[in-house]
Amino acid sequence: MKSNQSPDVPTRWQPQKLDLGLAMLIAPLLPIVSSFLYGLTGALLPMSLYYGLAWGLVKWRRGSTGYFKPFPTRITVFFYLNVGVILVALVCAYVARNYFPDTSTMGILMTALVWAPLNAATEQLLWIYLFEAWDLYPTSARLPFRLIGLVLFALFVGLIHTLFWVKFLDPVDPSQLFGVVFVLLTTVSGFLHLVVWRKSNHMILTFIPHLLLNLVPLFWTRYSILPFLIRWP
Repeated sequence: MKSNQSPDVPTRWQPQKLDLGLAMLIAPLLPIVSSFLYGLTGALLPMSLYYGLAWGLVKWRRGSTGYFKPFPTRITVFFYLNVGVILVALVCAYVARNYFPDTSTMGILMTALVWAPLNAATEQLLWIYLFEAWDLYPTSARLPFRLIGLVLFALFVGLIHTLFWVKFLDPVDPSQLFGVVFVLLTTVSGFLHLVVWRKSNHMILTFIPHLLLNLVPLFWTRYSILPFLIRWP
């Protein structure tokens, strides 16, 4: 797979027909498989599949993850907009919070130090791949391909949350008004990740707001992911 641009410019990679097919398969199927595996084994196996696929597929097909490269000299305003959206979402998350009083301190620490940064660094890799596989494929008449890429992006993000994450990741009560607002704001943030990536060419600027979203609610919810990792018979 060749690109006409420098490998340090990952948004200029050239998708092939294989990428179109992979994106079409992954967007609907990975959330379904993850949900099924969670019912059988717990969250560890499907998360490993999700994260491994994200890092491996992006490195294989795009040639760069977008993390290990020079930091941009100018930070796009959309990064600050995304952080602002997340901060407002966190206020909503606090108001509509669930609380887990019996969680062990070790569980909270492991969630904060391992899962929160790993998830924040990983999810957008696959989200962006699904979009760019179609958006960057054509050399002309790009609008239909871009729309398909956006649909695949939205389909995957929506399904992976409703079929998988919602089964055990519940620091926010979505039945409350502020819980609904939280969901809407995080949806907006998801699309802003695409814009920030395109403007900055650096994944760390998508990592920071996602890390805030994963990490900060742990302080007032005492949520731990450890009890959900393995489903014992």
